[in-house]
Amino acid sequence: MPQKLRRRLVLAAGMCLALLTSCGMPDTDTDAGRVLRVAQYPDPPELNSQQQTGSQVYMGLCEPLTGLGFARAGDLRMRGAESVRTTDGLVWTIELRPGRTFHNGEPITAQTYADTWNAVSYGPNAYKASSTFSVIDGFDEVNADQPERDTLRGLAVLGPLTLQVTLRQPNYDFPKIIASYSACPIPKEGLADQTAYSQAPIGNGPYRFVRWDRNEKIVLQRWHDYQGEVPPGAAEEIHFKIYQSQDTAYRDVQAGQLDVLRNLPGGLLNDARNQLGDSGLFAIPQQRQITQMLMPQYVESLRDPRLRKAISLSIDRDAMAGALLRGSATPARSLLVEAVGAPYQADACTACRYDPDEARRLVAEAGGFREPVVIWYANTGGGGGTEMSQIALAISNALRQELGAEVKLKPVLPAQLTQAEISGELTGPALSLWGDIYPSPDQYLGMFRKGGDGYEYTRYDNPAASELINQALGTGDELEAARLWQRAEDLILDDMPAIPLYYPAIYAAHAPCATPVTLGGDLQYYLTEFECGPGREG
Repeated sequence: MPQKLRRRLVLAAGMCLALLTSCGMPDTDTDAGRVLRVAQYPDPPELNSQQQTGSQVYMGLCEPLTGLGFARAGDLRMRGAESVRTTDGLVWTIELRPGRTFHNGEPITAQTYADTWNAVSYGPNAYKASSTFSVIDGFDEVNADQPERDTLRGLAVLGPLTLQVTLRQPNYDFPKIIASYSACPIPKEGLADQTAYSQAPIGNGPYRFVRWDRNEKIVLQRWHDYQGEVPPGAAEEIHFKIYQSQDTAYRDVQAGQLDVLRNLPGGLLNDARNQLGDSGLFAIPQQRQITQMLMPQYVESLRDPRLRKAISLSIDRDAMAGALLRGSATPARSLLVEAVGAPYQADACTACRYDPDEARRLVAEAGGFREPVVIWYANTGGGGGTEMSQIALAISNALRQELGAEVKLKPVLPAQLTQAEISGELTGPALSLWGDIYPSPDQYLGMFRKGGDGYEYTRYDNPAASELINQALGTGDELEAARLWQRAEDLILDDMPAIPLYYPAIYAAHAPCATPVTLGGDLQYYLTEFECGPGREG
């Protein structure tokens, strides 16, 4: 089956080869330069972003073609590309910056990108991020168990630094898609041995891979030949310290053994405010995550939209975000987030208010709940797991008390929940934390259309909404696109394949001498403005 791109925000990293000396990169003395210590949770199977789409390690290793803005998530800037242009949204011409190379000295050309994108798209290679290129003409013929072709029909190398890309249909999100680290170039030796490359990647960004001490740390070192942007006071080395628990990582920040921990669990926020104060907490300024309840279309007993709306109406989002989550969240009444800009409607979901009387009326009209409502959620223990447990319990109490429903809770490990979602084996609604790779309405509504973003866990499809989404992607008129996105969201919310719950406040805990920086509205470790001195334990 074609490999699908998972857009859930995750903390990803990878494994190092057993024979570290074969990597050809020296060990380093932690006292020789300034070392930034950041948290990696947990020990990952692979390092490269084509297999681990949210890899913070790879973000420091790669310079993508384009990049999202520092000030606003929706802004776009050129990085490895000099220009990305189109006249119709269908055919795009990418001009590369001259003189760019990989850390091993190999030049980066238009052919490099063509070879990389073809290899990642090729089904038998089983790259997890292959659907990054699903917008390119010919993808379905390449991305199959038995592909008809081994190259994308929509790629053409017009010159050493010129790549032409023809899409399946007009899509003005394309410059943001190639800002993804999944679209980063891979050197020839990486394409020749993708397994070895995933363990010790060779990048083209501000840092280079040095080594991996399994279950201990991953070490990156500044590459001073990098020609792109480098943060003020960039560290000479970044040590990704590997943890099995975010709670343990947080305690190391308190103890001065860790400099930055991103995605601080909401359950630890109050303690962090008391223990670290303003100088030790960093709030992500733009909201790009939503917690929602996915309603699988194949669960017959909950297919009636009236029952889904009744569940939504029985939930007091203000109390959930305030008293339960202690102010670490904002009620969600849209499937979109504010960072997508004009298409966002704060009150798009009319059934996202607290109205138990209306909820009971809808339940009666639908004939009641014929089966127990089984609520799935990921329970990892500690701060994040405790939060999901509290949310699941609060919703189950509301369904019992307000609607008289029989409810069963099903806590599972994150991997088990993901597997059940992928295989279509959920027996009821699932609590889901969702985020984007780049801020676009399609990153949030694409999961509700067949052939969308590859994360179609609910199996919901509305042809009328899908057509509106295609029209929105295919127009270069921002006002018209916003109108089309809003109409598509309204249609989807009529069926409610997902119930918006809340937008979590995203915080990082950090040492006072390490200032986190966001790119595209998301904190990226390698951009940390670093004033900590040398000589500390790495």
